Amino acid sequence: MPQPASSNPIVIPRWLVAVGSAALAAHLLAVAAQVLAAAEPAALEASLAAVAEVERERAELTRHWQLRLERARQEGERAARQYHACEPENRLVARTLEHRWEEALRQQQQLEEEFARWQRSAPSRLSAADRDAVRALAADLPAVWEADTTTPADRQRIARLLLERVAVTVDKGSERVDVQLHWVGGLVRQHTLARPVSRYDQQADYPRLVRRLRQLCQKRLSSSAIAARLNGEGFRPPKRTDRFTGNMVLRLTAELGLTRRPRHGSPVGLGEHEYRPAGLARKLGIVRDTVRRWLRAGWLNVRRDADGHHVIWADADELCRLRELHRLPRTWANKDRLAELKKPKQRPAR
Repeated sequence: MPQPASSNPIVIPRWLVAVGSAALAAHLLAVAAQVLAAAEPAALEASLAAVAEVERERAELTRHWQLRLERARQEGERAARQYHACEPENRLVARTLEHRWEEALRQQQQLEEEFARWQRSAPSRLSAADRDAVRALAADLPAVWEADTTTPADRQRIARLLLERVAVTVDKGSERVDVQLHWVGGLVRQHTLARPVSRYDQQADYPRLVRRLRQLCQKRLSSSAIAARLNGEGFRPPKRTDRFTGNMVLRLTAELGLTRRPRHGSPVGLGEHEYRPAGLARKLGIVRDTVRRWLRAGWLNVRRDADGHHVIWADADELCRLRELHRLPRTWANKDRLAELKKPKQRPAR
C-alpha cells in the first residue's frame, strides 16, 4: 500500500513546550518523559562529564586568546619604544613611527573587545556547589514534576532549560508521528510515536489484522470469541478505543465481506440502487461518518427496513450529486450550489 506524503512538521516553540493543546497532549507526555530521562542521575553525570570537556576546551581557547593579547601588547610596547627613541628633528621618521604605534594600539584594543565578546558568549563554568545542586535536582525532579502543586507553567520552565524546540511531523495516512527533540546545546534526537487514527486502514498492522480475521472466521468462532482473540494478540481498534468488542468484529467482518450470514450493513434484502450506509460510503470512497452526518441532516433519500435499519436510495444522478457535495468547498461563493446539492432527488414510485 503506498504511503501518503507526510505533512509539514509542526514546530512547538520553547514557550509552548510542556503546556500544549489537547490535540498534542499525548506527544507532549512523551516529550515530558524524555525531559525526565535526560535529568536522570546517569544522564546528568554524562552531561556533567561533557560539561567538563567543554570547560577544558574553553581553558585551551582562553590560553590561546591570552597569547594573542600578549603578542598585541608587546607589539604596542615595541612601537612605543621606537617612537620615543626617535630624534625630534627627524619628523618624517617620527610621524611613521607614530602611525605604527597608533595602529598597534588600535589592533590591541580590537583584540581585547573580541576577547570580551567571546567571554560573554562562552558557557559559564560550573562550580562544585553548582554540580552538587544539579545532582540533587536529578533525584527530586520526577517527584517535583508529578506533584499536584507543580503547575504547567512550572513544567514549562523546567523543560525550556533543556529543550530548544520540538518538531512534530504527522503522517496523514497512518498513525506514525515523528518527533524531533532539539536540546539546548545542539543535540537532536528522533523519536517515533503512534497517534489515534479514525480508520482501520490507517493502522500499520491493518494487513495483518485482515489476515488474522480471515483465519478466525474460517474457524467459525463467534464475534465475541474473535474479539477476545484479537485483544489477547495485541490488536487494537482505532478512535482511541482500547479493546475490540463483538459488535466491532461484526461490523468489520461485514465490511470486509467475511461474514457467514447476512448482517446489518450487508447487501442482502436491498433493491436496485439501494445501499446500507457502509456500502454507500465504499461506493463513494468516503468515510462512513460522513454518510451518517448526511443522514442526520436529511440530505439522503432514506427508508428503514423491517429491522429498523437505514436503507439509502441513490441512482447514478444521486451518486454524482453526493460526490460533488463531498468535494465542493464550504465557502460563501458556493452557498447557492451547496443548497441545491443538499436536496435529495425524489425516488421514482415503485
